[in-house]
Amino acid sequence: DLASEASIAGLGDPINPVTTALLARHPYPTPNIAGAYSDGNGCTDPSTQVTTDNLSTSTSFFNRVDSAIVKIDQNFNANNLLTGRYYIGDSSQSFPFAQLAGGLLPGFNTVTPTRVQLISLSYVKVVNASQVNEARLGWNRFVEGFFPQDQSFNPNSIGLDTGVSGYNGGLPATSVSGFSEIGATSSIPRNRVDSNWHFVDNYSWKSGKHDVKFGYEFRRTTIMQVINHNFRGTLSFGNDVTGVNSGAPLTSLEAFLEGIPDGGKQVQGDSLRHTFQNSHGLFIQDSFRATSRLTLNYGMRWDYFGVTGEKNGLFYTVDYANGGNNVSTNQLYDKDLNNFAPRVAFAYDVTGKGKTVVRGGWGIFYDAFSQDMFLGHLPWNCVFCPGPAYPGIGPQALA
Repeated sequence: DLASEASIAGLGDPINPVTTALLARHPYPTPNIAGAYSDGNGCTDPSTQVTTDNLSTSTSFFNRVDSAIVKIDQNFNANNLLTGRYYIGDSSQSFPFAQLAGGLLPGFNTVTPTRVQLISLSYVKVVNASQVNEARLGWNRFVEGFFPQDQSFNPNSIGLDTGVSGYNGGLPATSVSGFSEIGATSSIPRNRVDSNWHFVDNYSWKSGKHDVKFGYEFRRTTIMQVINHNFRGTLSFGNDVTGVNSGAPLTSLEAFLEGIPDGGKQVQGDSLRHTFQNSHGLFIQDSFRATSRLTLNYGMRWDYFGVTGEKNGLFYTVDYANGGNNVSTNQLYDKDLNNFAPRVAFAYDVTGKGKTVVRGGWGIFYDAFSQDMFLGHLPWNCVFCPGPAYPGIGPQALA
């Protein structure tokens, strides 16, 4: 803004070289609209002509998706069948993500690479005419990140030493009162990897009027997340500062040009957390054809959902016995071995002709805790986020 530059020159104040270098990274068109200089308080000097821009901008966005599926079906013989599936989906997006006001101007998009992979294997073994065993193995992995478009930019290269680069690179979220924010949204960078292993073995046995199925199930679920909210830092320029040399009150734009922020913050520490849970299940169920018109189903399932843990011991709990201090723990809560889940159902052919069937059922079902419940609320604007993952203590605690 040439008017603000003229005002600063009139005050005898310098324009900050960091600001000059920053603006040079995103050049705008040559000013082309003539007008009178204003002192910012409504007073104009008709004898002083300045030129300004008539400028509008738009941010670009794109989305690319590639995917592939590989299938394998192998009949070794009439009693042995192997099937396999592999899927990969790879995508990348770039868009103006203004979750916390930043990222609206060109050059400060949010870039989101994503990759999904799935593997499933099934082996069916016909033991004899009345017994069949099926084993299934599955794996899936979801990887997604949110990064600033200018992540490769090191602010220190223009004299703005924020102490970060690489993963946390990019311009700090910089707000000048009354103007659009410069820099990507302060909620990034962040990324997450969700992985699941699943194995189940079903054994089916037909004997007379009974169809019995029993088996075992295993699940391993892991989450790795990094949420470096405000790690790039924030700077704000308002109307509550005075000139470097003159001591005169400055507008927010003049404060920005002189490089005098009225506020800012930066989070430091390590937000990496890697949680896991191993779960086991046993089950048995019988389908009993009591009569030609009535079928009864009944069974029992037992589940053990492993206690959610953190790979590097970065979960904490409150030690009430010793003053209520937070202490590291490998077990946030007690194991639960009492998840017995009975179920019963029936199907009744009212007429015996298969035209009207009445069905009913009842059961008890258990589920695991969501690991997200223990990982806290870092995507939102907080540093001390109450919870076992980020209590503000431990190695490289967030601060």
